[in-house]
Amino acid sequence: MSEKKSLLNVVKDWIDERTGLIKGGAEFLHEEIPGGTRFSYTLGSACMFLLTIQIVTGIWQLFYYVPTVDYAYSSLNYLRLQVPFGWLIHGIHSWGGTLFTIIVGLHCLRVFIWGSYKKPREMVWLIGIVLIILTALFMFTGPVLPWDKNGYWAGQVGIGIAGTVPIVGPFTQMILQGANKMGQMALLRMYVLHVALLPGAIGAFVFLHLVAFRKYGESGPWDQEKRKKIGYFWPEQIFKDVLVTFLIFLLLVFLSAFFPPAFSGLADPMDTLVTPKPAWNFLFLYQILKFLPGPLEPLGTAGVPLVIVLLFASLPFADRSPEKNPFKRGFVVLSGFAFVGIILYLTWMGYAYRSPAELAQMDAPSRAAAAPHKSEMVMARANLNEHASGKELFKTLGCTECHTVTGAASNKQGPDLLMAKGNNRSHDWLYTQIVSPQTHNPKTIMPPFSHLSNKNVELLIGYLESLTPSETTPALPPPPPAAGAGGNGGEASVKYGEQLFNSMGCVQCHTIKGTPSNKPGPDLIMAIKKDMPAKDWLKVQLTNPQAHNPLSIMPSFASRLNDQQMDAMVDFLTSLSTRKVMASSAEEQVESGGAQGSNPSGKAGSGIQSTGIIGDKEHGAILFHQSCIMCHGPHGDNRTPGFTGYLTGSQRPKGVPALNPIDRNVYNEDPQLFVQRIDQFIQHGIPNTEGGPNMPDFGDSHALTQAQIADIEAYVLSLNGVDRTMIMNPGIEPKEFFYMLLWITFVIVMLAAFYWFLMKLIKI
Repeated sequence: MSEKKSLLNVVKDWIDERTGLIKGGAEFLHEEIPGGTRFSYTLGSACMFLLTIQIVTGIWQLFYYVPTVDYAYSSLNYLRLQVPFGWLIHGIHSWGGTLFTIIVGLHCLRVFIWGSYKKPREMVWLIGIVLIILTALFMFTGPVLPWDKNGYWAGQVGIGIAGTVPIVGPFTQMILQGANKMGQMALLRMYVLHVALLPGAIGAFVFLHLVAFRKYGESGPWDQEKRKKIGYFWPEQIFKDVLVTFLIFLLLVFLSAFFPPAFSGLADPMDTLVTPKPAWNFLFLYQILKFLPGPLEPLGTAGVPLVIVLLFASLPFADRSPEKNPFKRGFVVLSGFAFVGIILYLTWMGYAYRSPAELAQMDAPSRAAAAPHKSEMVMARANLNEHASGKELFKTLGCTECHTVTGAASNKQGPDLLMAKGNNRSHDWLYTQIVSPQTHNPKTIMPPFSHLSNKNVELLIGYLESLTPSETTPALPPPPPAAGAGGNGGEASVKYGEQLFNSMGCVQCHTIKGTPSNKPGPDLIMAIKKDMPAKDWLKVQLTNPQAHNPLSIMPSFASRLNDQQMDAMVDFLTSLSTRKVMASSAEEQVESGGAQGSNPSGKAGSGIQSTGIIGDKEHGAILFHQSCIMCHGPHGDNRTPGFTGYLTGSQRPKGVPALNPIDRNVYNEDPQLFVQRIDQFIQHGIPNTEGGPNMPDFGDSHALTQAQIADIEAYVLSLNGVDRTMIMNPGIEPKEFFYMLLWITFVIVMLAAFYWFLMKLIKI
C-alpha cells in the first residue's frame, strides 16, 4: 500500500513534472565546485545583487520622479528631503550604480587573472563584454536624469563626444539629444534609455550570460592538486555569497547616511565657472581627448573605444594556450594590469582637472588642492622648448580653451583676440595681462602665467600683435544708397545696422527676442527697454565698452566700423526700444520644456525661482568669490580691501552688513525661511544709506541666473551653520538608521553564534 502524499508534495510534483524547476534547482544548489568554495567567486553574485537593488530602488524612485526639465531636479529633491526614507532609496540607487560598475570591473579582472575566458568559456567572456558596455551606458544616462549641474554637463560632454565619431557621430548625437541643444528632448530620451531599453537589454544578456556559464560552471583553480578538493554551492558558497552581499548592503547604507549624493544645483548652461565633465567612468576618455585636439579627435572618440573592445573580444582567440596559471602567463597578465593602471591614472587626471575659469575664481588653498602645480608644470615644459613659436605657445599653454583668433565672436569664456586688437593695448599692457592679469582686473577669470620665461612672454606678445584678419572674418555688407552718413535713424539706416549686427557675429553673444537667454550677453530688447540709453552712450559702448564697465568682455568695434556704419548700428539698437517681444518658437518650447517655467538656466522671470532650488554650497563659494568678495570679504566677514573711499577705520565697507555671522533678524534655523529672507536682497538689491557701495540687483539685472543665486544662498547659509539640504522628514535620521542596522546585525550574528555553539554541545 503506497504512502499517501501531502498536498504540498502533490503540488511540487505537478510543477516539477511540467517545468523541471524543482529538480533543476536542487541540482543547481548541490553543484560541485572544483577546488572548493572561495570568496573571490562571490563577485558574480554581488553583481546580481546590486543589479536587483538598482531595479528595486529605481522603480521606487519612479513613483516620485518627473522627467521634465522643470521638475526633474525638484522632484528628486522632494523624494530626498520630504519623503520618509527617500534619502535611503536615492542614496542606495546612486551609490549602487557606482559600486555596480566597480564590482563588474573586479569580476572581469578576476576572470582575466584566472584565465576563465579560455576554451570552452569564450561565449561567457564575449557576453560579459556586452554587459560591461551596457553598464557603461547605464552610467552615461543615469546622471542626466536629476537635471542638476553635474548631470547636465555630463550629458552635454558625453553626447558631444559621441557626436564627433566619424560617419555615425552626427546621427548618434541627433538620436540622443533630439534637438540642437540639451533640453527636454534630451532628458526624455535619456529617461527612456535608462528605465526601459537598457534594463530590457541587460536583463536579456544577463540571462544569456548565466545560461552560458551554467554549461561548464566555475573553472576552478589552475593548480590541479587544488582542483581535487570539491566544494558545494549549498550551503558553503551560498553562505559566502549571502555574507558578501549583506556587507555590500551595509556599505550602501553607510555611504547613503554619511556621504549622501551631492546636491550640485539646478542645471545651468549660463554658468561658465563649472568645468564640464562626463560621468566618472568616461573620464579616462575625456582625458585622452585632451591629448588629441582638432583633427586627431576622432582617434579618441572612436578609435580608442573600438580598440579596447576589439582587444577584449579577441583575447580568448589570441591567448589560445590552455595554461591558466597567471605566473606562467606573465606578458598577458602584466599587459592587463598595465591597461588597468593607465585607465585609473587617466580617470584621476580627468577628475582632478579644472577649467581655467573655475580655477581663477577659487581661493589660493582650494586652487592649489584642485590643480597642484599643473599650470607651473605646463609652463616649465614650455620654457624648456627653445624652438617654440608664439603660435605654438598659445596652443600648448591652453589659451585656445578660452579664446579664439578668428575675428568673430564666439561662445568661449574669453574674448576673440583678433577683435580685441581694436582696444589698441600697448606692449606693456599685454605683458602685464599675461603675467599678472589680476593687476588689470581683480575679478578676472584668466590665470596668471607668472612662471613663463621672459622670452616666451615676448613670443606670445609678438604672436598677438601679429594677428591679422583671417578668411573666416565675416565681410561687412555694403551700405544701401538711402543710408547716408550721420545716422538719421531712418528705416534704411536701421535695416543696415541690423545687417551689420548679424554679419559681425553680435548674435553669438546677444539675442533680440525680449526674453532671457543662455547667451553670454543680455537680450538687447530687454536691456534697451529697461535703461533707454542715449545714442552717445551706445556709441561709447560700441567703441570702448570698458569705459562703462571695466570688467566687460565685450570687444571694441572702433577699428572695424566707420562713422556711417557706427551710426547705423546705433540707429538699429535705438529702434529696439519699440520692437515687440518675439514669441518663442515651438521647437524652443519643446527643447526647454514649455513656456511656463521652461528656462533651464533658471533666469529671473523663467518661472524657476532660487528659493525653490536646492543650491550647491561648494559652487556657491566660487560664485561668492567672483561676485561678492569685494564688499563682503572672502568668508562673508567684511574683512576685505574693498573699494577705496568706502572703507571705515576697521577696513569694513560702510553700510555693508556682515554675512558671517548674519543679522539675527535675518537668520533662521529653517533653511527655507532663511533663504526666503536673504533672497529678496540678492534679487532686487538694496541702497546703501551710509555712503558705501549699493547692493546690486543680481536677479533683476540678470547678472546671475537663479541657479547661481541658489548656490550663493546655500553658501551663505553654510557660513551661518544652516544646511540647505537638511532632511525635513527622514523617517529615521540617516546616521541613527545605520547604527540601528549595525546593532541588529550584531544581535543576529551573536544569536547565530550561540545556535552554532549549542548544536556543537548537543552533538558532543
